[in-house]
Parts: sequence; structure tokens; C-alpha cells
Amino acid sequence: MFEVILPVAVGGAALIFGRKKPMKDTQLIELVFKNVGVGYKRDKEFVYPTLVDTNELDNGTRYIYQTVVGLPDKVLAPLNELLSKTLNKPIRLEYENFLKIMVYNEPLPEIVHYQEVPKEKGWLVPLGRHLDGWEFHNFEHTPHMSVAGTTRFGKTVMLKNMMTYLIENHPDDVEFIIIDLKGGLEFDKYKNLKQVKSVSSDGFEALETLLSLNQQLDEQMRLFKRKGWTNIVDTPIKKRTFIIVDEAAGLTPESWMDTTEKKMLSHCLSILGRIAKMGGGVGFRLIYCTQYPTNDAMPRSIKQTTDIKIAFRLPYNYASEVAIGEYGAEKIPSKLKGRAIVKTHETREFQTPMISDKEMWKRVKKYAISKTIVKKETRTDDTFEIR
Repeated sequence: MFEVILPVAVGGAALIFGRKKPMKDTQLIELVFKNVGVGYKRDKEFVYPTLVDTNELDNGTRYIYQTVVGLPDKVLAPLNELLSKTLNKPIRLEYENFLKIMVYNEPLPEIVHYQEVPKEKGWLVPLGRHLDGWEFHNFEHTPHMSVAGTTRFGKTVMLKNMMTYLIENHPDDVEFIIIDLKGGLEFDKYKNLKQVKSVSSDGFEALETLLSLNQQLDEQMRLFKRKGWTNIVDTPIKKRTFIIVDEAAGLTPESWMDTTEKKMLSHCLSILGRIAKMGGGVGFRLIYCTQYPTNDAMPRSIKQTTDIKIAFRLPYNYASEVAIGEYGAEKIPSKLKGRAIVKTHETREFQTPMISDKEMWKRVKKYAISKTIVKKETRTDDTFEIR
């Protein structure tokens, strides 16, 4: 039977801090096991985890312990915190048959720059640095992503380094549909890039764009049906269409809005939900971002189809739970710009790359072209109708 004793014994603390000779990591780890009661009862004896292997890492050491089968999360979470405080080093735990404790020599850097990002092939974008090195996301494997974070903590910068990386690696095959609901302030400056098909800055423009995109989705699905295709990865089609929504809360219907505007925004969310559910296989990649992660701003149809979720600092634990399905983003220190929690099959902390508008433009300006500007008619509630 597995037991956990949460209070740390006073004697253990005395052993740690009262010794003149520093204790080894393994000694401290095993002392924490005893203080917290990590192990299991065999007959009348309490058996603690046994060290079975040690591996050197680039940034530390991996200790592998044999222990009880089925170590629960309610034990791993406090154990991770206690080990980190006791060893005074960054710690990461993994459990699959064996308990693996990664003890790192150096913490995450507080800033990393775009120019440090390694070059990788394929439809990859850099997520950033974690304790084991650089990590990339492959949009061919997981086509949709959600991103949340309080303003000025790195969310939009992350979008820009993804755009830059995709343009540099796929200048002729990537296209962007951008819905910038911060009035177009962040992305309008890139509207003349040949890879950028449109930049919408309000709900009316967003709906026009999404209605057109919905037609493209229908056409693409008809093509795939005729060809007998099910996944664009297995076709000769090279083009990928990235739909970036920056500040999706701007698409959330509010009680104070009139009926027409509510219908318009609901229709936008409906189309985005359809793209999330049906677009991945035919080449659409949705990156859905918001400063205000609520159940209204992040509809279920989108949350359940974005299998990679990223959260920068958020003010409250419930916002973190909406964004990534667990608490944690509210604990990111406010001094750490660009620090994010990335949730896939596991949860890890990253330092995302920093890129300025000046550097981005320097890298992508060669793709700027002259585009014919079609002046859009200004619409009012009296002239706009949802059918």
C-alpha cells in the first residue's frame, strides 16, 4: 500500500543544514524520500525508492529510481517542489515504471534571442528553450495551437517569431490570414508581404475574411474527396495556410452589443470552430490567441482541437486552467517576459525567443510586394445583415 507523509521531519532539515560537509544530490534526494514518505509498505517494512541508474545530461544529471507502480500525481507535484527547494536547483520529474529525477545545473535563461534559434527543416516553429535545450513544434503533426497571456508578456512576439521562421523556411509555400483584433496595430505593417493574404482589424473585416476562408475550406475538401486524400501530409500539395487570431476576445459576443453584432461575432467563432475541427487535414493551421482566456473567448470546439496549448503569465489560476487545463501560469514571475508554460502530452516551462519588429522586418522585407488596395465600404448595423 502506498503512503505519503506530507510534513517534512524537523530532524531531516537539521541533517541537511547542520552538516559541515555538503551532501550529494543522491543523499538529499533520498533524505526527501524519507521525510515525505515516498515509497510503499512491503510486509511490515516501508520500502523507499532505490537508485538503479545515473545518466549525465548536457545541463545536469538524470537519477533513475525504482519505486512503487502507479506513483500518483498528488505525490509527484509536492515532491518536485520539495526536491527543487532542498537541492536549490531546477528539477523535473518523469514517472513511467521508474521515477526519473532530472537535476539541472543551470536555470532557464531569462531571455533568448531569435538569432540563437537552430535551423530545422519541415513545418516546424521554435517554441523556445527549456532545461534540456531547444524545442520545436511540428504543425504537420499537430495542426492547431492556442496561446494565452497577459498583455506585454510575449504572446504577440511569439507569433512574430513563428511567422518569421515560417517565411524564412517556406517563402513560396506558406500563407497567412491574420485577424488582428487590436486594431491591426501589430500586424498591419506586414500586410504587403507576399505571404500575407489579408490582415483584418475588426469584427466586420474578420467575418468577410472568414466567409471567404470557409469557401476555400469547402473547395479544398471537395478536391480531397475527388482525389481520395485524407491528409495533406500525404499529398503533393506544398502550400499551408496559417490563420492567426490575435486577441480572440474581440470576437466574443457581449451582453451590451446589439443583435446584429452578436450574430456577426458568433458567426466568426462558428467558422473558426469549423476550421479547427475540419481544416487540419486539408492544410489549414489555426493559431488562436487571447489575453483573456475565458470559456466564452476560448470555445470548446477550439480548445478541444488545439492539442498544443501555451500560456504566458496570467493574473489568476482559473485563467490558467481555462488556457492550459491546469494551474501554473499565474505563478510565472512578472519580471520574466517571454516565459511560458507549454502543454502537450506533458507540461514544460519555456523561455520563448525574443524578436523585435526591426529585426523581423530586416529578415522578411525582401518579400514585400506592391498590392492593389481595395477600399472596403464602411458598414453600419443598419446595412449589415447575417443570413
